[in-house]
Amino acid sequence: MKTSFRILPVLFALVAAAAVSRSVSAEPDTGISRGNNGGTFAAGTVPGERKTVTVGGIEYAFRWCPAGEFMMGSPDSEPDRQNNERLHPVTLTRGFWLLETEVTQEMWLSVTGSRPVANPADEGPSYPVYFVGWDECQDFCAKFSEQTGLSMSLPTEAEWEYACRAGSEGPYGGSGDLDSMGWYNANSFRSAQEVRQKEPNAWGLYDMHGNVWEWCSDTFIDDNYADSPTTDPGGPAGGACRVFRGGSWDDPAANCRSAKRSGDFSVNRYSNLGFRPAVAAVTE
Repeated sequence: MKTSFRILPVLFALVAAAAVSRSVSAEPDTGISRGNNGGTFAAGTVPGERKTVTVGGIEYAFRWCPAGEFMMGSPDSEPDRQNNERLHPVTLTRGFWLLETEVTQEMWLSVTGSRPVANPADEGPSYPVYFVGWDECQDFCAKFSEQTGLSMSLPTEAEWEYACRAGSEGPYGGSGDLDSMGWYNANSFRSAQEVRQKEPNAWGLYDMHGNVWEWCSDTFIDDNYADSPTTDPGGPAGGACRVFRGGSWDDPAANCRSAKRSGDFSVNRYSNLGFRPAVAAVTE
């Protein structure tokens, strides 16, 4: 793996937590069907529309990412581009709701009932979870789905980049200014930072650049774009490594670009690697 990581020691053990409660709400309310086990999110109407669900007293805000087309990867002229970022058209036929921030420590506690191992207790509840492997993220998504009735999963690599760009075409989304949008090694004070402290992108998503890398669902192969389908790509089948995207507090600006790709074995954990799941929209 090309990206270097600084691993923190385990600082505390798992602790018991209160039972999880749940409720579903919307802002504005554009239609949610509720069932015995929570509810489902209907498709949004405009990009960046916001809906929330509350688990254990903690609000999870999601932003609507509509179906659409975009150019995935980077042009030859982009500074610091890598050979595995071949520019190609991608069509996503299904919209999805992406978590407004990376999963935070209080979110992790609200769903799992335990504190995340190796996340310092003095950081605070609004810091992103990190030091979690891909399989642990899958378990979190399964528990959230069971507790709320929503269908949560890690986004595909294509969905992640589409949401990160939110209509932009340059190296960074939103304003295009990394310092205003993300935490990286030139402004992070060498550690993760609380979420929502930087500007969001055009669809209201925070920290898509920097803070912590974010696991995606796809298997990671360094140069798979040439053989990847252009409609709803889900990554290669099989393989032990998984994709993560977005760069981190410990990385240079080049690694925080929208097109930057990285990955590692799914069991590995790092002090700058977390996740941001998506919820499927239900057509009624």
